[in-house]
Amino acid sequence: MMVNSLLLAATGLVAGTLAAYNPTCSNNIVTYWGQNSWGGAHLSDPANWEGSLGSYCQDATFDIINISFVTNFNLTGLPVLNHAFHCETVFNGTNTLHCPDIGADIKLCQANGKKIVLSLGGGNIYTYGLSSAADGQAFADTIWNMFLGGSSKYRPYDDAVLDGVDLDIESGEHTGYPAFINQLRTHFSAASKQYLISATPQCVYPDANLGSTLSSSWMDNTYVQFYNNPCNLANINNRWNFDYASWDTLTKTNANPNARIYVGLPAGTGAAGNGYLDLPTLQTNLMTLYTNYSASFGGIMLWDASWYSNNKAYVLGLANWVKSNMRCGHKHEHKHRHKHKHRHHSVYSLLDLDSIYDNFFANDYSTNSMAHHNICHVIRATDV
Repeated sequence: MMVNSLLLAATGLVAGTLAAYNPTCSNNIVTYWGQNSWGGAHLSDPANWEGSLGSYCQDATFDIINISFVTNFNLTGLPVLNHAFHCETVFNGTNTLHCPDIGADIKLCQANGKKIVLSLGGGNIYTYGLSSAADGQAFADTIWNMFLGGSSKYRPYDDAVLDGVDLDIESGEHTGYPAFINQLRTHFSAASKQYLISATPQCVYPDANLGSTLSSSWMDNTYVQFYNNPCNLANINNRWNFDYASWDTLTKTNANPNARIYVGLPAGTGAAGNGYLDLPTLQTNLMTLYTNYSASFGGIMLWDASWYSNNKAYVLGLANWVKSNMRCGHKHEHKHRHKHKHRHHSVYSLLDLDSIYDNFFANDYSTNSMAHHNICHVIRATDV
């Protein structure tokens, strides 16, 4: 595929300016790293599998990267992680990964202004759940000590301190997640570092596994998966399937005055069962949502990072367009008053590249093929 020279110029400009996540902006870009979903459909092409975590922190494309996943928890023993082929060494006598190289990349990414967040859960074959408030509180202490600001002899990323926790909960008992979040926030309140809490529900409202948690708990970002369901973004004009307004209302009534919704999207044709759109159509649909719901609009989430290099013109074109067309500074009005304190973040300026992209977005880089998802010990191709 020939790449428009204007796109190359635009991506070069963005690559030279490392932006930072801002909770009051509407143009943040989030992705998931660690599952190599592209590789699941291309087992014989390891040269193009997902790159190291650090390789996705060299330019301004992504503002938040969620490391996926903590896959098994609330079981006997320590939490179990899966990072596809990126790390397979465990602490002696445990099933918990020890990944010093990922720890070094976490620090590199943070030094480049990225937020690196630990994602819990995932779909299909994993076993997890929090069946009570006591389970939630205890597991929050474990996560704090192993991955965040606490201490433990079992720290999978050594002394790297992650920037928060994401809940991609798709199965299991879910009663204990509100207590899990509350206990984490107790730890956060005594820390000098600012942490994020996010969740990744399905677009069907309310989400079967996270609905009660989202309606009762502090949330910074909600990455709604507008794919793999009839409520995917392709059906934006079908009022029987597509419901963004309910997510908007839920976000505006959250205790966090800066809570935001992100539109979750597949980053390639094989990244999800449905919901992948050509750039011009996606641009139109996103602008419709941003125009109607700008106060709660936080940006987009892309599943997953492995498609960045294998569908690069699409991912960069989309990311650059979002950063250029969605802005910062919107605040939504709550429907009731809260007594919660919130630290304010400074607003960062971003490059305005509108004139550069006009030519590029007239092109259609969509494809219609659907890659088969393979799952094995080396590759995890589970959709987020």
